[in-house]
Amino acid sequence: MTYQPSPNAQPTEAAVSKQRCFLAALLSLHAVTFLAQLPTIYEFANFVFFDPGVTLRTDKLIEQGFIPTVDFGYPYSLLPLMLGRMFFALAGRTPAAYILFMFLAEAAILFGLWRLAKQSGWLIAAFLVAAMPHAIIPVYVHLTHPLEAALIVHTIADLAVGRRARALALATVCLFVKPSMAYVLGFLIIVLAVVQLIRQRESWKSFLLFLRPAIISGISCLTISSAYFGVKPTISALIPINGAQSYKALGFGFFGNGKTFWLPKLGNAAQFAKYYATTPAGFWIVCTLLLATFGIIALLKLLNNPTDKHETVAIVAICHFVFLFTFFGWPGSWTYYSSLLVAGVTLGLAAFRVRPMLVAAMIVIALAGNIERYQITVNAWKWMQRSPESAGLWAFPDQCDEWNHARKLAGERRIFYFNNGCAELLYPNIDSPVSFFLSPDQQSPLEYERIRQQLNQASVVITFNQSPVLDPWNWPEFAAQREKFAEIWRGVYLTVHERKRQ
Repeated sequence: MTYQPSPNAQPTEAAVSKQRCFLAALLSLHAVTFLAQLPTIYEFANFVFFDPGVTLRTDKLIEQGFIPTVDFGYPYSLLPLMLGRMFFALAGRTPAAYILFMFLAEAAILFGLWRLAKQSGWLIAAFLVAAMPHAIIPVYVHLTHPLEAALIVHTIADLAVGRRARALALATVCLFVKPSMAYVLGFLIIVLAVVQLIRQRESWKSFLLFLRPAIISGISCLTISSAYFGVKPTISALIPINGAQSYKALGFGFFGNGKTFWLPKLGNAAQFAKYYATTPAGFWIVCTLLLATFGIIALLKLLNNPTDKHETVAIVAICHFVFLFTFFGWPGSWTYYSSLLVAGVTLGLAAFRVRPMLVAAMIVIALAGNIERYQITVNAWKWMQRSPESAGLWAFPDQCDEWNHARKLAGERRIFYFNNGCAELLYPNIDSPVSFFLSPDQQSPLEYERIRQQLNQASVVITFNQSPVLDPWNWPEFAAQREKFAEIWRGVYLTVHERKRQ
């Protein structure tokens, strides 16, 4: 007895009803799991110490007239900033609005995954449910990443049913979100179309018709972005040089800094077994090997009578390995394209009609891979608290205490908080760098000069304790300003610097 319907079967009204129920169940589960992890999402550290807060800071800088790629370095395309401006204008420039944006964008990713699995049977549907926490991360570091993931997953869903023109149009829009994987995906779709053109001896006129939706989408995005930010910033953002420079300076890469995700420095076999069994790393590695296998089989089938699904699996596999060896950065960057990996495996399981036991094993691996996350969530509810001192965000007491102590040391003087995040939006009497994200070799010359001016005017500087290469306080560009300050207090998370008396 098979659990998969014939790929050529037309869904009945009952089948469509079941598919809709499956979608409703997925969205409901997404809402439940999202709310269950709220302390680790709506978190003080996310918006005061780490990356998510920079989105809100950048929105304020744009409102003040600063232009990305000109006034400050920016590694992505500009469409997410425009969407952010509209969304935050409606919902408010607050952490709560950022979290709401995440929830909605993640629902769009989930809808795309549902499109891939809705006709594949109950067992693959169960795999998607188990893999969902791996495919969709509760809070991404920027608006760019869930938007890119949503567009890519829907591009794959369109390819899987033969809608290549629409898939290419979505990939083109994706270029104006993040100029990396969209280039690879769009190129492969065009190659696929050209091969079909040659095989079927079609006219080049049909190829131009195929390109038309993508051309219209590209021109529309280019026009809108140029009208808002200008032509030069829009074109500059489409060339991913800024991000590549920062990756190189930080030693990022699959075999560089990112290696600690898939091959951590642990002491013994028991520790490795626990790590791979209870964290996303084990599931991610198994899925990567499985997708490689599916990809090779799909490429071989392309030589004979390929189906849309075989072509799509091959493209997804190529994209995933391009990510590994080209775009993989820090250990957490696996999350950027985890939805691509899960989409490829889901499609491969359906296209190649694998044994139910393999699907069941993948479900178990996926569920086990979230054990660490479950433990973190339980501990968060147990130990984290919300208070006015933490700006209403969930925080560990020691983090909140250090932050408040550092602010008290400054007294009535204005604080220059020399870090990422958006502390200046949550607390009074705080200034922040005119910068999108403080990272080596990402700042523009004008950005460095503005920050030096801010440091020259500051009397108290608070920095976040991290490795010297990541801490802008230690960068040589600010050596002259740093010499005029003395460290007056150092905690676990923060350090306070006070201007020396003349």
